[in-house]
Amino acid sequence: MKKVILAILCLAISCTIALAGEIYGTVKEGGKPVKAGTKVEVKCAKGSYSAETDKLGSYRLFAPEQGKCTLSVKSGDGAPQMTVTLFEDSARYNLVLEKKDGMSCVRSE
Repeated sequence: MKKVILAILCLAISCTIALAGEIYGTVKEGGKPVKAGTKVEVKCAKGSYSAETDKLGSYRLFAPEQGKCTLSVKSGDGAPQMTVTLFEDSARYNLVLEKKDGMSCVRSE
């Protein structure tokens, strides 16, 4: 009986991981990587998921949802946003922070 329960538990966990969306990439500002520890956050219908950049401006985060979400990058003077789509497979978003009309914005490279 314990083996059956363990097998069901393993299947349930693997199904949850398989449906997770992954977003990864880099964040640059002025042609250079942003500083380490810059927060990248994705807000979806069921929750919010975040990660921080490393010294090369790279980030990677997992969200157990699929579909359209809002990605934001917390920079010194705000948190510009853009719409992203999460899939079953990984999606790469190389991001660029810039100023337009005095406002911070983020775009995909």
